Amino acid sequence: MSNFDLRKYLAEGKLLKENKGFNVDDYPDEDDDLVDLDAAFEAAPDKLPYDKVLDIIKSYENKKILNDFKSEFPEAKFPKAKSPEENNFSKEDYFEFNKRYISDMSEVSDIKANWISVFDDTVYKKAGLI
Repeated sequence: MSNFDLRKYLAEGKLLKENKGFNVDDYPDEDDDLVDLDAAFEAAPDKLPYDKVLDIIKSYENKKILNDFKSEFPEAKFPKAKSPEENNFSKEDYFEFNKRYISDMSEVSDIKANWISVFDDTVYKKAGLI
């Protein structure tokens, strides 16, 4: 490690590349210029903090869905995450819960985009949803 050159390392931008994380643009749809929402959802992180998921559910502005969510997933069961490693609400639970309220198949895209929006709020446009 004695040959490590911090200035060169930073100048090459490797630090930014290594901490890039999830990027919805990494999942283009082969048929058009849009993002492949299914692939992006699969690759998105598997867990989020409870409060972020609750914000998504609140954004639906539907009291029944919100009450059902709070009943099935009481906040007390999900301690506040202090770091990404402590995120505690699974993508699978989120998706399975939301599927119960789907009235048409286009809403599956919205459910996936809502999860991804926590990481990239431009996903709706990139996936052709707006």
